[in-house]
Amino acid sequence: MVLDIAFAPMELAPTNFNAGDAVRVTVSFKYVVGVNKTVKLLAGPYSTNLFGKHLVNACVGQAEITLPASSTKAEGTGVVDFLLVPKSSGGIEDGTYGLRVWIEDTDAVAEQDNVIIVTGNSSSGDMLSGMMPMLMMLLMMGMIMPMTQQMGEE
Repeated sequence: MVLDIAFAPMELAPTNFNAGDAVRVTVSFKYVVGVNKTVKLLAGPYSTNLFGKHLVNACVGQAEITLPASSTKAEGTGVVDFLLVPKSSGGIEDGTYGLRVWIEDTDAVAEQDNVIIVTGNSSSGDMLSGMMPMLMMLLMMGMIMPMTQQMGEE
């Protein structure tokens, strides 16, 4: 069975979101499929650095859509929601992200850089992780100091 899907290029304006917000993505595409088929539509934010594009897996959403059989190019649409999981819960950091939309197990992928601007992560969880190396050093000093004092007394 061949499933041929082509997304139209995305032309989204950059939009501000707070960590914890839900994002709804509506897509349209053209497809050809020989029999009725249910596919998974996925969407989520990604970041880009020197090593390439990195999907924020904790924020990826998915929805199932049914494609009626069509031997000629037919119009298809789908809606998928995803949650911008806050960094404190293992999700997204504040910053600017691209949007990736794809249909699982196909070559159908659409991406657009710099369209999701995330703010609003609380820094309360970051304070402890920032202080952790200093706390570890103090604990080690607390264990080592009594041993060195005992060696000096002998």
